Amino acid sequence: MSKILLLSPKDNNFYNFRSELILKLHELGHEVVLVCPYGKKIDFFTERGCRFIDLDLQRRGTSILADLKLTYRYYKVIKKEKPDIVLTYTTKSSTYGGIASRMTGTPYIVNNAGMYRESDFNRFIWFVLKTLYILSYAYADCLMYQNKYERDTLNRIINNKAHYRDIPGSGVNLSDFAYKEYPQNDDVIVFNYVARIVKIKGIDELLECAHIIRKLHKNVKFVLYGDFDDDNYRKRVQEAEVAGDVVYGGIKMDMKPYIEACHAVIHPSYYEGMTNVVLEHSACGRPCLGSDIPGVADGIEDGKTGFLFNVQDVRSMVAAVEKFLALSHDEKAAMGVEARKKIERQFDRNIVTSTYLEEINRILKQR
Repeated sequence: MSKILLLSPKDNNFYNFRSELILKLHELGHEVVLVCPYGKKIDFFTERGCRFIDLDLQRRGTSILADLKLTYRYYKVIKKEKPDIVLTYTTKSSTYGGIASRMTGTPYIVNNAGMYRESDFNRFIWFVLKTLYILSYAYADCLMYQNKYERDTLNRIINNKAHYRDIPGSGVNLSDFAYKEYPQNDDVIVFNYVARIVKIKGIDELLECAHIIRKLHKNVKFVLYGDFDDDNYRKRVQEAEVAGDVVYGGIKMDMKPYIEACHAVIHPSYYEGMTNVVLEHSACGRPCLGSDIPGVADGIEDGKTGFLFNVQDVRSMVAAVEKFLALSHDEKAAMGVEARKKIERQFDRNIVTSTYLEEINRILKQR
């Protein structure tokens, strides 16, 4: 069979969101090679017959030299491995892995998952970004788009040169993330924050919102789960813990027990492709409060499965939390039921896996 090489910036991207596809490809007889910095979740795949190549990268680095080195390292791996197809995930791996795939003449499928807005940059930086998008995405054999904004913006930048498919984010494994009865005890209302602890995930706004809410409602608890992508936040989170505003829950291999224990999730991210945090909490029957941006708003029906608030707007976030707290227990539980129904209708991960298999088979036949 064929060799399929997957590029990602982190092991949990493979484990949390691509396991079904990876194992299905292996089951079908393809040689599957995973490329990312080593993390313990890689063992899950190597124990099942996949190969792994340890390739370190700076996920949040902006050094041109480092990015050129990353492109060259991807190029060397692809040149040596000679895969039939390369699958790329997230912006950095998709951008520089896409360029490396193009340089070697290897077919590749891009899943970008999250896009900055033009208004966030000066004209020169935006020109550089657009140039990188063109170099890496315009020549892809397929672009997998997770939301309409990203699709329309990128298609305009690359002049509609690439074949594309729309997918519901990474989807959710509806069996793994089964519906769980809403907590009966609401003496303490628990909000989860699940994200990399870094500015673009809205941690500044979350900490300020938690401080305000905790002054007004002592029966509310904000629990933070995730790795510190920016070490500068360690001290701030520790200070917020001492003040009683938040609890840091650490990094969890399996979030399901902690989703089940919460009453809602709050996701104040600035940019997303399609946020798995919202999809997974919704699948378990938990209401979601999130930024009104593409990739978050797609997963929330405002007032029905959760509440939306303006991005980077603490006052709006506080208002959304207050609206949720004002609901009765039965209303909160009913919102969670509606959230589960939405996921079943629109975000089954089998849709994503099937779409990938269709495109992989199409490309292999063309070869």
